[in-house]
Amino acid sequence: MPRSTFSPAYQDVTDLVVKLRQDAGLTQRDLAAKLGRELSYISRIEQGQRRLDLVEFVWHCKACGVNHEDVGS
Repeated sequence: MPRSTFSPAYQDVTDLVVKLRQDAGLTQRDLAAKLGRELSYISRIEQGQRRLDLVEFVWHCKACGVNHEDVGS
């Protein structure tokens, strides 16, 4: 089984977090600042080089002004 980070399903997650950020009108730098992280953290996630866990996904949603329970519905 291939690593999930490189699967089509995970690419959908990556596309989703990019869309959430862009829809919120945030740059990668803006989102990194809201999360208290380095710019490279956001960049690696959005390029599929770093896996985003569930808790981090919730943090991303909050930083983008979105309720994680509403994502994908």
